[in-house]
Amino acid sequence: MMMLTVRDPWEQRLDWVLSAVLWASLTVSVIVSAMLYGATANVGVSALFAAAWVVTMQVFAARGRNIEQWGELLAVVGVVVSLVAMALTGGADSVYVLFLAGPPLFAASFLSPRIAYEIGILSIAGLYVVARALEQPLLDQATFRSAFLYALIVIAFTQVRRILVEAQERSDELRAASARVERIQSAHTLLTSLSELANTQELNPVTIGTVALRDLAASVPFASGRVSLVRDDGDTLVVATRGTPEDGVPQTYEIEMRGMTLGTVELWPEPGADLRTFLPAIQPILRQLGLAFDNVDIVKRIAHRTVYEERVRLARELHDNIGPGLASLGLRLDMLIYQATDDPDLVRHLEGTREAVTALVEEVRTTVSDLRHDNVASIVEQAHEIAAATAGAGPEITIAVREHRPPRPAVAVEIRAILTEAVRNAVEHSGATHLGIEGEVDRDRGQITISDNGSGFDPADLPDGHYGVMGMRERATEIGATLTIDSSEMAGSRITIAWEAD
Repeated sequence: MMMLTVRDPWEQRLDWVLSAVLWASLTVSVIVSAMLYGATANVGVSALFAAAWVVTMQVFAARGRNIEQWGELLAVVGVVVSLVAMALTGGADSVYVLFLAGPPLFAASFLSPRIAYEIGILSIAGLYVVARALEQPLLDQATFRSAFLYALIVIAFTQVRRILVEAQERSDELRAASARVERIQSAHTLLTSLSELANTQELNPVTIGTVALRDLAASVPFASGRVSLVRDDGDTLVVATRGTPEDGVPQTYEIEMRGMTLGTVELWPEPGADLRTFLPAIQPILRQLGLAFDNVDIVKRIAHRTVYEERVRLARELHDNIGPGLASLGLRLDMLIYQATDDPDLVRHLEGTREAVTALVEEVRTTVSDLRHDNVASIVEQAHEIAAATAGAGPEITIAVREHRPPRPAVAVEIRAILTEAVRNAVEHSGATHLGIEGEVDRDRGQITISDNGSGFDPADLPDGHYGVMGMRERATEIGATLTIDSSEMAGSRITIAWEAD
C-alpha cells in the first residue's frame, strides 16, 4: 500500500484544477442535458449521481490521495457514475462524456501511473460498452474523439506528475545538501572561534565573568553582582564580582548549557529597581556566559586529553626503548670495570661513566612516572583557580604567565602552595587594589612573580605567629628553588620564585 501526501504547492494547484474541472463539467452536463431532454427522471438521476460523486471527491479526495486503495476506489466509482449518467442521457452522444474525463484526471494527477492507466482504459472501455448497449455506432467520430481525449489526459497528466515529482525530489535533495553545507559552515565557524579562544590569554572563567558583569551593568540597574561556577564536586566557586554584595536576597539566574547548570549570576538590585523587567537584557548575557564557560571546559578537556595521550606515548617510548638500552649499557660498564682491575685510571673513568648512566636511568624512571601522571599540573590553570577563589575578596588580579610546558607534578605542588600563600597574604594584609601574577614556565625551569600595590612589609621584621613567608621559603628549598622577596612599607611587594633543574 503506497502512501502519498499532499504537501507540495504543485499538488495543491492540481487539486484546485481538478475541483474546477469537476464542478464545471458537472454544471455544463446538467444544464445541457436539461436543455436537450427537459426535466425528466433520467436527467435528474444523472445529475444526482454525478453531484454525489463530486461532493464525495471534495470530502474524501485527500484520503484517496494518501491511501491509493481509497483513491482507486473513488476513481472506479467515478467512472461507473459517469457511464450511468451517459447511458441515461444519450449514451456516447451525451454531454457527460466531459464528466467522464474527471476520474482519469484524478488518477493521473494523484495516484500511481499503473492506476492512472487502468482508469483510462476502464473509461474508454466503458464508453464503448455504453455505445454498444444503446446500439450506437462504435467507430463514429464523436466516440473516437472522446476515447482519444481520455487517453491523452492520462498520458499527459501522468508524465507531468512524474516530472513534477522528480523536480520536487531534486529540490528536496538540494535543500538537504544546502542544510548540510550550512551545518558544516557553522561547525567550521565554531571551531575557528574555539581556536581563536584557545590562543588568547583571556580564556579563563575570571575574565569571562568580569566581562559579563561589566556588560550587564551597562543595561541592568544592579548595585552589585556575583558570578559563580559549579565545580565538578558540586561546590560553587565565585569567579567574578562587581561592587560589594549587600544585605538582602539577590536575584539569582542560572547559567545553563546543553541542559546542565554551569553556574549562577546573582544580582543585588539598586533601590527601587525591579530586575524582572530587565529579563530580556539579562537572558542574552546568560546564554553568552553558558557558551563561553562551556567552550572553556571543552577546550580544557581536549587539551588535557591530547597532552595526556602524548605524554603516555613518550613514557612508553622511554620505558620500552631508552630505559632498557641504558640498563644494558650499565651492565656492560660493570663488566668492563670488573675486567679492567689492572688499570686504576681506566677504572675511575668507567666508574664515573657508570654513575652518570645510573643517574640517567633514575632520571628516565622519574620522567616516565611524571609523564604517566594523569593530572597535568598547569601553573596557568592553578593561577586562575587561585584568582577565582579570591575574586570577591578585594584586589583586581591579572595573570600573564607564559607556560610552554607544565612543571613536574612534585614541583607544581610546591609552586601552587607558594602562589596560594603569596596571594592570600596580599589579599588579607596589603590592602592592595591590584595584584599581578606573571612569569614564564618551561618544564624544569621557570620564574613566577607575584606583585601588588599594597602597603608592603619588612621581610626581616615579621610579627610573631606569622609563618607564611617562612613556609614559602621552606617549600622553595624543598624543590631547589630560589625565593626572593622585595618589599618595603607603603611601596608594595614583589615575591619571585625561580627554579631550574641541575
